[in-house]
Amino acid sequence: MSNQIQFKSFSFKDLPVRIITDQNLDFWFCANDVCAILDYTNPRQAIQKNCNPKGVSIRDTLTAGGTQSMIYINEPNLYRLIIKSRKPEAEPFETWVFEEVLPQIRKTGKYEVQSQQLALPEPDLNLTAIQNSEETLALIIQLYSYCFQAHEMQEKLQNTSIAKLMENQIGGQYLYNFKHPLEQVMAKAKKYVHANTERLALVKAVNNLLN
Repeated sequence: MSNQIQFKSFSFKDLPVRIITDQNLDFWFCANDVCAILDYTNPRQAIQKNCNPKGVSIRDTLTAGGTQSMIYINEPNLYRLIIKSRKPEAEPFETWVFEEVLPQIRKTGKYEVQSQQLALPEPDLNLTAIQNSEETLALIIQLYSYCFQAHEMQEKLQNTSIAKLMENQIGGQYLYNFKHPLEQVMAKAKKYVHANTERLALVKAVNNLLN
């Protein structure tokens, strides 16, 4: 990286973030940009109240209206404004700056937005695999219906003489397992069926387009 002052402008959720790297390779952040993201309505007041004056600097900045003198703050002061902010965006902004932008600039001299593509399931052209998945889902659905009946039976047997007899003869763990443990398993099975039904529908649709 060059020892000259470098100016860079990035975007966080469509809001600009201007950053300067000085001769000592220290980062300075445009106070107006930071305060807009963190919902400080009065940047000067926020800086006076929360920032160390040693980490505040005036820099000439090229804007759409020409060169303007703007306030920049260093990393420690940026962190001070973040932790004092009550806006929900403060935490993701902190993560973005300190875990994405700055490490990448230090390593490569620049920051590039990583393209995020929608992760679609790869089309499985093996119809046998699709059929096997459908059979598995059908089996889980059938087992779910049996589990539902067992859970319903447990609720009907609560506080009855039959329940007490079963507890004395074979133990109370069997009816107990048909309550909360079974409810948890059924919830997971239901979630699995919904997710994989959508996935199979998408895979079959992609296959139809490719055929």
